[in-house]
Amino acid sequence: MNAPCAVRHLRPAAGAQASAGDACAMCFHRRNCLPAVVGEQAPVLLRQVLGAPQRVAKGTRLVQAGQAALGVFIVHNGAFKSLVGVADGRQRIVGFHEAGDWLGLEGLSGVYRADVVALEHSQVCEVDLPGLEDLAARVPALQRYLCRAMAQALVHAQGQQFSLGSMHVRERLVRFLLDIAQRASQRGLAADEFTLRMSREDIGDYLGFRLETVSRVFTELHRAGLIELARRRVRIRDRQALAELLDAAGAAVHAGPSPVATASQPGGRSALQPLPRLARAQRADPALAAG
Repeated sequence: MNAPCAVRHLRPAAGAQASAGDACAMCFHRRNCLPAVVGEQAPVLLRQVLGAPQRVAKGTRLVQAGQAALGVFIVHNGAFKSLVGVADGRQRIVGFHEAGDWLGLEGLSGVYRADVVALEHSQVCEVDLPGLEDLAARVPALQRYLCRAMAQALVHAQGQQFSLGSMHVRERLVRFLLDIAQRASQRGLAADEFTLRMSREDIGDYLGFRLETVSRVFTELHRAGLIELARRRVRIRDRQALAELLDAAGAAVHAGPSPVATASQPGGRSALQPLPRLARAQRADPALAAG
């Protein structure tokens, strides 16, 4: 990957002369971040480990796989993607990160395991790694918080492995959208309407299918009335129907070949069988079948 690397060369954000404590006091995500964990002593303790928000330009690599880890990062605003190398020299996207997320936690092992690249102009708060480890040893609540964060990252990675290995393209995209909605809700944001920070191509790379398939499945879900789509803006219209689709996919994994899966059409294009709701809409309006 040829993206410039920002590690150790982060630029202070405009007006970032204020301390990290001041930045935390004004941050929307503080209730789910270090200040809430550390408690009343947060301003004093965080000053030892946490820097003020730093700029990362779009397309810049924040950390590089294999590099010795000196710090971890919290996304202050903006968005990032994580990439790992595969055997043929390419890189695959293994995660997306938005405001409030941690970046580079695997650095606790001593090295970063993935490249992290900014999807848009963003800001991060850098946390000194040795200082964080020392603070966690003195503040049990912080130690538990970090353990939970790493456990959640592991569970999410396992879920993605299951998705790629057992779900078909429609279910993968539905799971992806519901995951974004759930994470937004956990941050106190609107869960049913959000902006996709990543491109369709990046979504396809992450979910394991082609750009054309991403666009086709988005269109299918939109025409079925399950979502509304305007460029990168998504509104979930029928969360229950989306969840039922995933439940059906999970049941099919245990029962045998999935009824929503078919063999590939010429050119490697997966043939998608209509959802029940989509099938009814197609019978009412045959033009939908052309999608």
